[in-house]
Amino acid sequence: MTGQGQSASGSSAWSTVFRHVRYENLVAGVSGGVLSNLALHPLDLVKIRFAVSDGLELRPKYKGILHCLTTIWKLDGLRGLYQGVTPNVWGAGLSWGLYFFLDLFLDCLEHHTVPSSLWHMNC
Repeated sequence: MTGQGQSASGSSAWSTVFRHVRYENLVAGVSGGVLSNLALHPLDLVKIRFAVSDGLELRPKYKGILHCLTTIWKLDGLRGLYQGVTPNVWGAGLSWGLYFFLDLFLDCLEHHTVPSSLWHMNC
């Protein structure tokens, strides 16, 4: 059984840990993940189009990267270049945001700056 004295010391230990975590890192990670995905998604789409274009007559033939990009642009416009971008943006934003958000916490664990009471907490 845990008493209130133990839970109070546990919560103060967690507040000590999260004092080192900066929310700016979360915002920077989300922003970087979203912007990089928006910038590079058309190239990812080209990669997928080349992978799927396995010689079937039903699929369009592309002569190269620029030909693929211009063909998609002519047929579908900007919307065509960003088909399927929503799941990628969510995934990249979430993963990079969490990565940078938790980076300092894991760095604290590595350098043993986390209070020892956290190592012995019963969750």
